[in-house]
Order: sequence, then C-alpha cells, then structure tokens
Amino acid sequence: MLGPLALLCALLFPGGVAAISLTQQAVAVGRVGSSATLSCQASAYVSYIHWYLYQEGTDPKRILMLDMSRLYVERYGGLEVDKIDAKKGKENNSCELSVKKLQKSDEGVYYCAAWEAHSPAPCSAP
Repeated sequence: MLGPLALLCALLFPGGVAAISLTQQAVAVGRVGSSATLSCQASAYVSYIHWYLYQEGTDPKRILMLDMSRLYVERYGGLEVDKIDAKKGKENNSCELSVKKLQKSDEGVYYCAAWEAHSPAPCSAP
C-alpha cells in the first residue's frame, strides 16, 4: 500500500507575493506487482514538478522531475522508466506519477513540489 499524500507547497515569486498551491489525492493503494498513479494539481502554471518519496526513518528523497513545458522527465536514484514515470495530466497544470511493479519497498509518502525557473530554490513540504 502506498501511504497518504499531502497538500503541499506554496511558491513565492521574486518581486511579489503570488502563491501557487499544489493539491494531491489523499491516498493511493496498489497491490504488489501492480501499478499506482498519483496526481498533483497546481493552482496555476508551474515550470517544473518534482516528486519526493518519504519513508519512515529516512530523509525525503527526490525521485523524479517533470519539465512541464518540454515534457522532459528526469529520474533520480537510479530509477528507470519501467519503474517510475510522470506525464502532464489531463487537467491544466497537473501531472501524474506512475509507480510500476509495486513492491513493499515502494510504500511511503509521495510528495509533489513545484519550482519556477526564476525561483531561487524549489519549494517542498517540511
């Protein structure tokens, strides 16, 4: 079972107080060997959506980044396309993360975060 997901992050843009909120579904569940799809919806356009995995007893780790304009996916930690992938969602400013061939070791809390190209650093949940 994949753990609960959370409402996350607000971005502050230089020179203003424009905040963007990200919303995720509360829970995603999958059986061992199957796939799970998680969604992330931004309240406005963002350049990049990052996905993080938090597993109890460890620090959160970034697992994937999706460039929303070029639809380029970068995976981290040696993860391959046959294990994890992301794509722009059906709704504007959304994306979907797919975790394939689920194993017990995939259980955790998956967070999305947004990063604007002109922002000094990514915003993520504490």
